[in-house]
Amino acid sequence: MSLYTVSDILSSMKVGDVEMLTLAEAAERLGLAHDTLRRQIRLGVLPALKMGNQWVVTAEALAAYDEYRKGPRGFARDNHPLKGKRGGGGRKKG
Repeated sequence: MSLYTVSDILSSMKVGDVEMLTLAEAAERLGLAHDTLRRQIRLGVLPALKMGNQWVVTAEALAAYDEYRKGPRGFARDNHPLKGKRGGGGRKKG
């Protein structure tokens, strides 16, 4: 009798033509810590699905996240709420 772990099953899992990756596999693919990806999932930056006790992400979502994280940061992002606005900044006088 052969026993499979959840990780074994998920690592070879495809839903239709969509490749699903465990968080450990995704972290290895990007060269990041799995805690980093878990934080991004919690913040809503990386869409993921929890199956049992394993987080899984699609290869497509992982590629989109990789492009996002390699792009400009902070105010330089096009979708930053303060992009292009001039702030008063500094201390109030008086």
